[in-house]
Amino acid sequence: MTRRSHTNLYRAAAVAVSILALTSCAADAPASEDVAPISAPTEVYEGSYASFPAEEVLGGNTFASPEDADRSDIDSTARVAALMLHSWDTTVDRTETAAAVRTIPLMSEEWAANQVEPERNASNGEWLEPAEHAAYSVPRAVPAIGDAAQDVDTDRAIRVLDVTWRWVARDETPLEGTGHRQVTVYLEKTEDQWDVVGHQTRDMTASMPGSATGEGK
Repeated sequence: MTRRSHTNLYRAAAVAVSILALTSCAADAPASEDVAPISAPTEVYEGSYASFPAEEVLGGNTFASPEDADRSDIDSTARVAALMLHSWDTTVDRTETAAAVRTIPLMSEEWAANQVEPERNASNGEWLEPAEHAAYSVPRAVPAIGDAAQDVDTDRAIRVLDVTWRWVARDETPLEGTGHRQVTVYLEKTEDQWDVVGHQTRDMTASMPGSATGEGK
């Protein structure tokens, strides 16, 4: 299934850790052996590569992953998806949709097919300062206040979450930029697990709602 085929991202961290371990061994080797440090590209996600050390990939390894979701639980699946959709690393990601691509393992095949990066970043202005400091986002997701959540049927549900995030700079520069969105997650149960079959975002700091994927071509 498509959902299972997009796990390169999480293998990347393991690859990067292996690279660092090999590099460390080379550094400890006797000088007479003249062992050079190992440098190899790290696969971040399908079609994109970076050579950053493991601690610089994907928010310093702080980002939520599909494995964090209890797929038998609606709320757990929706919350992890909302967090992942707003987990960006400016040293790796070209657009906001990069986060949606990483969320594909939680999605149905049909919805996963819609996660295609646009030609430009819709949030380019907001990303300029964070990018200057190699920053990554730190999101927080809580259920939205009110009766927005619905159990439509035994195998269909809607969850609405308030997501806020701040930026953390790798050079430790204090960054004031923050964000706040309301995310509507549509889920369906297939066999014994819940899949995200759609999501929409609404910027809570502006009057206009976001698109289903948050960006456009």
